[in-house]
Amino acid sequence: MINTIKNRIKNYIDLKIEERFIRLSEERHNRDQPLWESRTSLTLPPKKFANLSDVSHYRNKTYYIRPEDLNLEKHIDEYIEKDKFPLPSPEDREGYGDDRHFEYWLSGLGDYLNIKKNLKKHGYSLEPGHAVYDMGCASGRVVRQFFCHEEGLELWASDINSNHVEWILKYFGGNIRVFQNHSLPHLPLEDNSLDLIYAFSVFSHIDTFELAWLSELRRILKPGGLAYLTTHTDHTWSIIKEGDTVYELLSGHPDFSPELLKSELVSGKTVFRWQTDNCYSANVFHTAEYVNDVWSRYFEIQEIIPEGHFYQDVILLRKN
Repeated sequence: MINTIKNRIKNYIDLKIEERFIRLSEERHNRDQPLWESRTSLTLPPKKFANLSDVSHYRNKTYYIRPEDLNLEKHIDEYIEKDKFPLPSPEDREGYGDDRHFEYWLSGLGDYLNIKKNLKKHGYSLEPGHAVYDMGCASGRVVRQFFCHEEGLELWASDINSNHVEWILKYFGGNIRVFQNHSLPHLPLEDNSLDLIYAFSVFSHIDTFELAWLSELRRILKPGGLAYLTTHTDHTWSIIKEGDTVYELLSGHPDFSPELLKSELVSGKTVFRWQTDNCYSANVFHTAEYVNDVWSRYFEIQEIIPEGHFYQDVILLRKN
């Protein structure tokens, strides 16, 4: 009799657990119930990082990016010599470079040099004492270059992923002021405090609160300060082909088909969003017309640079 009661209780508990998992699965896949707004940051369990050696150990291994293709201001050896920090493992780099470790490092160096080149083109240069903010820094792909190759900058960085923040805290010490941000448009930075903000592959994933984020960046930039933001545009849409990273990402979306690429991107903003609890699970495309019409209400648009960051365009903005 007792065993029968125990079995009934066990079966009841098992049934309730199974029903709960079914409900969770249905909620996760229900496209009418977006969940990420209730999970505004990726706070992950602490992990033991499996880092690589510094970049000098991988310098002769490259694939698509070559040092001679970058806007080098000095010999590549001088850049390598100044960066003695470990490289993060592929799993800690947001997909950049896979196991092509030297290429991963070169991609950050290339973006750093492109920022400097495009600022100079518009009569702007970084000086000691300037404050620079890397929005969506991951494990420091670009900000490490500013730290290693510039003198006297006040460097800020943030990411939505807590493990990326921990990586920078652990391996760059107190030299970079890093914090975890979240999906809601608020940053713990003072008004008019930054000279330069850059964000790679961030606005290509912001579907909700985009305009509030632009307003927040305007708040923390000094008058005359610049924002260097990359995003997918209608130009990006026109050059996507099978095998590209963005093509592979879109191919899993139920509203995407290869036939769509034969048509022009509709005006405005097009969002391919997965209804999951992942707070950057969207791929967003902006037309140049939309950027010129909408983003110009928050900043003076200096230039739209086609393919300024791989297949993404750079939008260079100034706070007027």
